[in-house]
Amino acid sequence: MDFRLTEEQKMLHDAVYNFAKNEWEPRTVEIDESNQFPMWLWEKLRTNQWCGIMVPEQYGGAGLGLTEACLAFEAATHAGGDTGATLGWATHCSIGTLPIVLCGTPEQKEKYLPKLASGEWISCFALTEPNVGSDAAGVECTAVLDGDSYVLNGTKTFITNARIANLGMVLASTDRSKGAGGLTAFIVEMNSPGITCSSPFNKIGNRGSEQSEVHFDNVRIPAENRLLGEGDGFKKVGVMNLEYERTALTAIWTGVLGYNIDLSVAYAKQRQQFGQPIIRYAQIREKIAQMKMDYDIAKLLMAKSCWLKDNGISGAMESTEYKVFIGQANMRSAADAIQIFGGYGLLKECKIERSLRDAKLAQIGAGSEQMLLEVITRMVSGTRSLTI
Repeated sequence: MDFRLTEEQKMLHDAVYNFAKNEWEPRTVEIDESNQFPMWLWEKLRTNQWCGIMVPEQYGGAGLGLTEACLAFEAATHAGGDTGATLGWATHCSIGTLPIVLCGTPEQKEKYLPKLASGEWISCFALTEPNVGSDAAGVECTAVLDGDSYVLNGTKTFITNARIANLGMVLASTDRSKGAGGLTAFIVEMNSPGITCSSPFNKIGNRGSEQSEVHFDNVRIPAENRLLGEGDGFKKVGVMNLEYERTALTAIWTGVLGYNIDLSVAYAKQRQQFGQPIIRYAQIREKIAQMKMDYDIAKLLMAKSCWLKDNGISGAMESTEYKVFIGQANMRSAADAIQIFGGYGLLKECKIERSLRDAKLAQIGAGSEQMLLEVITRMVSGTRSLTI
């Protein structure tokens, strides 16, 4: 495996990094306090043609792989772009669009991908429900075939981009008796009659992304908007999407590890205590060394997970390990960075405190740490637990 970036990859990484450093990072406190996705940022992403990174060129996208997408997301947060807004962008590029790229019919691709690639439309992915997190077999949202359309009823929650999305990938049950095997995936236009979204949840962190509750009340979906066959929603769409999600969205927090290092080193060099910069003290140096090791390990895990997917190889184990590691590393890195800053680390204007508030989602979203450790153990041992 060659870890050197191609010239095209370097150009993309550097372009995103420089944009985020110069135009995005200076406005992150404003974004955080707004608790809304910044639409000015979306227009910038559109102008730079970064909304269709993994959409084939024939539909107006860049035609690149997961590697390039993750390099872009990592560059954004390493430069100081907030994780919340990056999460909204990454959700659109990955789990909100890839199901059509990978599973859609020629007609579905022709109809929707150009709008998604250009950023004219924003997308979301809806699986989680008020009573259903990791247990897909318990999905209560239903879709009943009625003539040439399905009637969708139920509620989804914690859906990133839902309020601002034009298009949603929605998983609903077409046969409750089959559990996860009865789930079917649909392309849903979010302005359809019967769809209502709540205001964005008031979260502790990642406040530049919007997570909302979505209600479907007798929403009619054309049968032609079904992805694959009935019952293929979880096994062929959801599971595939989870691998991409656990890699693409985790790349966001990988960049944060680099950002924490940059801020901590700069501060430790200029902060004087007892007549010398605090970076000369062993306790501070140890924290920075640990942060650097975590960052490099995370980049290696990202590279391997991306390489597997880009080469058509299942990366279920690798993407799960990557997701678990990044959650633990971010909590550790953020806490150490704030400790290095001391009292100033608690101030919003220093921008490091946000890393700790944002880090917790990395241990919860796309599968909680506890559930994913169970998944890893199952794959390693070939066994199931007594309770799951």
